[in-house]
Amino acid sequence: MVEAVADGVRARLENVTVTVWDDMSEFFDGLARDFRGWDGERVWINTHLVVTATFGSGGHVYLDWTLRSGFFPGDWKCTVTTVLEAGEGMTAVAADLREFLRQG
Repeated sequence: MVEAVADGVRARLENVTVTVWDDMSEFFDGLARDFRGWDGERVWINTHLVVTATFGSGGHVYLDWTLRSGFFPGDWKCTVTTVLEAGEGMTAVAADLREFLRQG
């Protein structure tokens, strides 16, 4: 189950699967390695989850986490943005994600 919660919104999907084969850990490891920044957006896509990363001012990484119920125009989607420090913050998230996926 994945749930996104922010002021005034709560989105939940019961059946979201991410495996080591989806390369999510590699995506986050790459973001952590590039702590000096990058141009444009970097995107990781799964059936029901999309993570978009942009490097912003002050050495911060903006992560847009989009849950989507499907691919069709009538399906819903919800995006929540988190902001992390590009160096240690991103490295810690990448390590936590690697450990979480190893446990699953």
